[in-house]
Amino acid sequence: MRVMLMVLPTRTHVYSMAPVGWALAAAGHEVRFVGQRNPREVAAFAETGLDAMWFGAELDLARHRRLQVDGNTAMQGDFRISESRPECYTDEYVRNVYEHWVDVFRWTTPDSLLDELVLFARHWQPDLVVWDPVVYAAPIVAHALGVPHLRMIDAADQTARLGAQYRDRRASRPENTSPDPFVTWMSAAVGRFGADYDETLRYGVRTIDCHPSYLRYDGVDVDYVPARFVPQDQPMPVPSWMLEQPTRPRVLLALGSSDRPMPGIEEPSVGDLLDGLANLDIELIATLNASQLASVHTIPDNARAIDSAPMNELLATCSAVVHHGDGATISNAVVNGVPQLVIPGTTWGERCSAVAQAKRGNGLLVDPEDVTPSSVRAGVCRLLEEPSFRECALEVRDEMLATPTLDDLVPELERMALCP
Repeated sequence: MRVMLMVLPTRTHVYSMAPVGWALAAAGHEVRFVGQRNPREVAAFAETGLDAMWFGAELDLARHRRLQVDGNTAMQGDFRISESRPECYTDEYVRNVYEHWVDVFRWTTPDSLLDELVLFARHWQPDLVVWDPVVYAAPIVAHALGVPHLRMIDAADQTARLGAQYRDRRASRPENTSPDPFVTWMSAAVGRFGADYDETLRYGVRTIDCHPSYLRYDGVDVDYVPARFVPQDQPMPVPSWMLEQPTRPRVLLALGSSDRPMPGIEEPSVGDLLDGLANLDIELIATLNASQLASVHTIPDNARAIDSAPMNELLATCSAVVHHGDGATISNAVVNGVPQLVIPGTTWGERCSAVAQAKRGNGLLVDPEDVTPSSVRAGVCRLLEEPSFRECALEVRDEMLATPTLDDLVPELERMALCP
């Protein structure tokens, strides 16, 4: 069968979806990435070894990361989808964030792009579409062709959480008869190609989820297909020192790679993080680039600063990790049984994931506004000294390793394609 993979063209998203493509290709199916070209991330697609085709205008996410709509921004505005405090989930919050993100999805799915994609898809005749939860061109194309489609999430399912909140708010106010802007937009989008709206356009027929189960939200209208996480990094040599048994607890400090070129993303002070860990009896590995180190006067004696590293191989030697809460780093740490200290970003669901993780017991949370050298030091000391964090991290690892692999799911995907 033929499978279209449709993903936000940035390295983290590409790497997160590649493993399902490998599983399908290994089973003899034809797999292809299809979507917009990001000039800064062409190499990421090539590194997966899977075919890719570009359609529509270029989407340079480094220039468009702020996703400005009507003078506000989807990620850094007054109403953020990353909000995790229940007391902030007011009617005003839910309505504004829901409507704002519908505008964002509409803005990133112009008719000209859809026309090109549908024209190609009608020629190529895919049997299945697998899509990134922010690429709503994908379910529209699948609907236009009448083929089944699945989401594959790479972090906390914020769109499903927000959709459930909006659904519940409307149900509690029957006097509100205003149309749902998502339904209005999607009905018009698929109607251009002779199709009718149905609710699978929101979250796919099913959703492949390769993340730990404790990150899933309750009460959402999603049929999840759990699968084992597959670590995937940019290809690079593994340095020999990384494979040597550390003589002291090794701690990784990683603030992520996909946000580095993006302006306007909040980060804690690198100096505070390094100062907090400077006097501990640890081996600190800090994956920080030149711009992140520009304000740091001295690298601590117990630290090694490197621009990048093969994350899975490095985490296999670590006793703890400090990071900003993205889905890939959380799951990489999970499969290696490493306790986590999360200083959450504000892009997507980082704090929601950190709260869930702290509740599960395999990590701790320090909010960015609370980051001081002493708070970071205290958190890392707890992870290293209190056995419960390591014990829980190993439990979570074992739960993940017991989850079906993507190879195991291929027969189910084949059945879906044969019986849409």
